[in-house]
Amino acid sequence: MKIKHLVKVYRGADNRSSLLDVSYPISDAKLPLIIFLHGFKGYKDWGAFPLLAQYFAENNFVLLKFNFSHNGGTVNEPIDFPDLVAFSKNTYSKELEDMNCIIDFLKNDSELKQIVDFNRIFLLGHSRGGAIAILSADRFSEIKKIATLAAVDNLVKRLSNTMSLEEWKLNGLRYIENSRTKQQMPMKYNFVEDLMENREKLDVEKACARLEIP
Repeated sequence: MKIKHLVKVYRGADNRSSLLDVSYPISDAKLPLIIFLHGFKGYKDWGAFPLLAQYFAENNFVLLKFNFSHNGGTVNEPIDFPDLVAFSKNTYSKELEDMNCIIDFLKNDSELKQIVDFNRIFLLGHSRGGAIAILSADRFSEIKKIATLAAVDNLVKRLSNTMSLEEWKLNGLRYIENSRTKQQMPMKYNFVEDLMENREKLDVEKACARLEIP
């Protein structure tokens, strides 16, 4: 089976450019699409993710994986994190907006329209990407099935694993170490503000309870 790989640029939240790639078998038929969402401090080519894309393509799926627009990578340096300013501005709302941009990109890309069965769009999310996948499946009617790998179940409770919110608010910034690159990665307090202002929209458990898809 011949597998084809495409790399493309999409525009996500704040009109920021980021990379996506698509793996699929050469076929005369349109194929179901799996959109893969990476986790916190992650990127589309981390670890076994390229093998995962190859596996699904060999089993007659189109696998699209993308870098969230504010994950700290750039179009030219997608694996490391050269843009920590972008990383510091990331929020859950921006990641949901990225998903909206990916859906729009699919509908408007002439090449992908030839190979994707738009009645069979599925999501697969890892860790924090699993939470965004659940929220996206609740939000977008285009999504027909969902699977997650060690998904985060409650975004507000995750804050309890960080420094005190009072200290974070006072400093306006906190740093978290990237164990792979050893970078101290900054997060602005607007990450917390976005979560609190949109906590109903970002309630993973409620979104999951509403889902009627497999």
